[in-house]
Amino acid sequence: MYQRIRQYFSNSGLLRNSATLIIGTVFAQLIPILFQPLLRRMFTAEEFGTAALYVTAVGMLVAIANLKYESAIVLPEDDREANHLVAGGVLITAVIALIVWLLVFLNEPWIVQRFSLNDDETWYLHLLPFSIFLVSSFQCFNLYLIRKKAFKDAAKNKVYRRTTEAAAQSTSGYVGSSTGLLFGNLVGDIINFFGGFWQAKRMGLNFAFRLQNIIPTLKKYWRFPIYHAFPSLLNTISLTLPVFIVNAAFGKAQTGQFDLSRMVLSLPMALISISLSQVYLQHQAERIRKQQAIVPDFKKVSLTLLLLSMPLAVFLLLFASPLFAFVFGPEWRLAGQLTGVLIFGQTLKFVVSPLSSTLVALQEVRFSAVWQILYFAAMLWLYVNPGTSIQDFVWRYCLVDLIAYSCYYGLIYNRVKHYEKSRV
Repeated sequence: MYQRIRQYFSNSGLLRNSATLIIGTVFAQLIPILFQPLLRRMFTAEEFGTAALYVTAVGMLVAIANLKYESAIVLPEDDREANHLVAGGVLITAVIALIVWLLVFLNEPWIVQRFSLNDDETWYLHLLPFSIFLVSSFQCFNLYLIRKKAFKDAAKNKVYRRTTEAAAQSTSGYVGSSTGLLFGNLVGDIINFFGGFWQAKRMGLNFAFRLQNIIPTLKKYWRFPIYHAFPSLLNTISLTLPVFIVNAAFGKAQTGQFDLSRMVLSLPMALISISLSQVYLQHQAERIRKQQAIVPDFKKVSLTLLLLSMPLAVFLLLFASPLFAFVFGPEWRLAGQLTGVLIFGQTLKFVVSPLSSTLVALQEVRFSAVWQILYFAAMLWLYVNPGTSIQDFVWRYCLVDLIAYSCYYGLIYNRVKHYEKSRV
């Protein structure tokens, strides 16, 4: 059995390449997990709820900050085109960050009232454009590293980012700062930005902001902002909207509980999934350019993700509630109970999400767009019908995810089979 498993992984260049990035990611995510028991005793559930709202808002806006041109960086055969895409993505990000700052400046009173921010929290709004620029620009640098198969460098970035974030948050909490969670997050983003930029330059990134070069390249990949950017925004809103639903329906304390549950699930699962997705995109794009088969790797990745997710899923299903109370403190037992429900949808999401990059490699993002719009509609239904309690809401949320991602997997597999038929 051992030899069969070993042979299974060794015969796949995709899985071998993914292993470096995944191992680095796992190590990186252990850092914030190890610091969580300390941080959960330094900061209140309300403070974690506020931080969750900020990080969620950044994530939503980052989804369109470069109009999804970063997804195209791995596709060109010519490195010069990839350089133009990176430059174009960073330039577009700067413009959108400026627009966000203007909107915040003009609408600050309404935003403060809508999200029930106190006087000590209003300054967070003016950090939004800065965070958006840092995170979105880093995505461009990181995809360039993936394009160049610099998986070790990409993994190192994750470790550096999480280490500095956890250290800054802990230091801030020790001195009694209520804003330490956001401060640490910002420090991590800054380290990520400069580390990613330096590593990409070392791997050959040489972009210049010459519009005569950038604009033709952006025009060539026009499908990404048209079919990928807005639906991606809807998808990001759909993934983050539950945080706002919980905050609106049940308060910041419940938001902190819900956010802890989501964080524990996303750190060991979703982020590994994201790492594999990036390698998978580069690998499949290369095979498609050469008109090679992609079904075998599609099936291997599906099986690998399922095997990776099941042990943790079973463990959390059985022991999440007492584990959370022991590790984070008895006041966080509710987060463990929510985790025992959310694990079902999260496991399926963990399997399907990396495979969705197949549609990007095939440049068939319009199919992904249709699904993302429908998923957004389902989240709006949850917003209107959150239930009578947070437990009720979580069960509804889980059911939506199970149905939606099952359909998404079927859609992706259909396009993979269509490509195989056209290749013959």
